[in-house]
Amino acid sequence: MSAVRGSGRPDGAVSPARAAAWRALLRVRAGGGRFDDSLAAFPELEGLSDRDRALANELVIGTVKRRGSLDAVLGAFTKAPLADTDAEVLEALRLAAFQLLFLDRVPAYAVVDDGVALVAGKGKRTQGFVNAVLRKVAGDGRESFATLSDGEGARAWAVRHSCPAWLVKLLRRELGDDIAERFLAAADAAPERCLRVNTLKADVPAARAVLAAAGLATTGIAGMPAALVYDGPALERSAPFAEGLVTPQSQGSQVAGVVAAAGAGPGAGILDLCAAPGTKTAQLAAAAPEARITAVDADELRLEVMRRNLDRLGARSVDIVHADALDLPAAFDAAFDAVLLDAPCSGLGTLGSRADLRWRRREADIARLAQLQRRLIRHAARCVRPGGVLTYAVCTLPQAETIGVVEALLAEGGWAVDDLGAAWPGMAHPAAGGYLLVLPPDHGASAFFVARLRRAAAAAR
Repeated sequence: MSAVRGSGRPDGAVSPARAAAWRALLRVRAGGGRFDDSLAAFPELEGLSDRDRALANELVIGTVKRRGSLDAVLGAFTKAPLADTDAEVLEALRLAAFQLLFLDRVPAYAVVDDGVALVAGKGKRTQGFVNAVLRKVAGDGRESFATLSDGEGARAWAVRHSCPAWLVKLLRRELGDDIAERFLAAADAAPERCLRVNTLKADVPAARAVLAAAGLATTGIAGMPAALVYDGPALERSAPFAEGLVTPQSQGSQVAGVVAAAGAGPGAGILDLCAAPGTKTAQLAAAAPEARITAVDADELRLEVMRRNLDRLGARSVDIVHADALDLPAAFDAAFDAVLLDAPCSGLGTLGSRADLRWRRREADIARLAQLQRRLIRHAARCVRPGGVLTYAVCTLPQAETIGVVEALLAEGGWAVDDLGAAWPGMAHPAAGGYLLVLPPDHGASAFFVARLRRAAAAAR
């Protein structure tokens, strides 16, 4: 089989997008790849045309997300375990299988040809193996996927949504099948691209006009006046971003910031813990411009990123403190009207935007992180003045990291729950309506848990 039959490229050449995607996948496999909410480009994608860059980015993200589904189908057409397959060969198989199973824009023969060409350095026997497997995937792969993913067992769900079985079981148990399946389906899709208009520098109509001039189409979100869903070129490369008029921020993250800001009155003292890289800090500065904001983080490198972000967004009145949230200055005791703790967490609410997270996270991480979160919320609580509020937010779903953390503090006495579900009924937590659970696909790309607690006026110590 010719490596490029019908492709119009020189013999042995590979599509630039697929070649770049394959190299990026190999770097991800070696631990050098980076995924974040902006899906910032991999170095391997530099130099591609805009069209090829977009395709390569889609291929990398999709292949990583769909690894579980791809391996299930590929395993049905190979005799030896996939785990024994050479890394370069396996990533070439996965990359081609993703296009064959989940995309329709490129003819199957071109995908197969490129898969074979990618492993040319491995010899004719390996090329023959790749050719044979990919031909089977091209012919019968979708039927195989339908069969393997059919049913209500954890294994079928894991194949259908390309997700570890332990996570499938946890989500179904805690959220119910309907919510869990909607969340997992949204996590497999391209994430919504959401930004926040920085009202320190522009109002929403002005920002939308400048975004349109930069080629970015925007749509408003009901109930969230500063939030816009956008489409078009990379926001981080646009003039509105560079000028600080807008910044990427998911709906869930913005809800957490709105809740925290709403708990602080005019001129309030606000403490933002675990604040870097400053996304919510800047939001607080814009929502409460007269507030006195202190932002704390233990990571000096992340604090430097936060300083740059706050400077770009014009939030220069924030007092930045390099400190561990578990070892705060005594002067912070009962010193703040409002405290935001956006705690380190398993991040399972961000599966849609962090493609590799589902494969890096382990079930044991949840209990370990929940212990840290319980310690953090106690330290955050002591910083709240009597009558003040504490907002706890995490971009994850397990009850051990969400409801369990908050209710451990409530059990110690002196705190009451602000009923956020009454103010945001469409986001009320299904298991505890006083809290919020912002869930995809109805409310953006990332899931967030948000709770706001009010310290009793007589709780000072």
